[in-house]
Amino acid sequence: MAVTTVLLPWLSPKIAGKYNIRLHPAPVWLPLLAAAVYITSLYLPDVDITRETDTFQQHFVGGGVYTAILYVYFSKLLGWRPHWIVALLTLFAWTSALGVVNEVLEFTLVKLNITQINLADTSWDLFANTTGSLTGYAFFRIGEAMRSLRAR
Repeated sequence: MAVTTVLLPWLSPKIAGKYNIRLHPAPVWLPLLAAAVYITSLYLPDVDITRETDTFQQHFVGGGVYTAILYVYFSKLLGWRPHWIVALLTLFAWTSALGVVNEVLEFTLVKLNITQINLADTSWDLFANTTGSLTGYAFFRIGEAMRSLRAR
């Protein structure tokens, strides 16, 4: 996952060229930051915020903040500047889609006896992904607003 994320600045133009999609400039540091955030999330200590989950912080950071950074990257890459309500709705859809794909992968790996993962906390995982992405996106938007104010 992290390797693919790091390769996005190289892969995106190749894929876009194949489908005649016009790309806009996007900061290369965004996918690098996303990959670093994802890797960091794997080493976060498990904090039992409830008896129902022990991976909330991993999904908050690795599932949420990570997807928010990728959402910002692809929005910039595609030159997409939606109204803030549309941006929040599509961020939610983006995070939900990636979170569900992750949970289906976990389910498949468990059912194929490839790994042992507690599947009872799926709702918490999806909640952590969502709150993490909204928080990560909010920090990014606040940072952009502060840069804009300084530029004036």
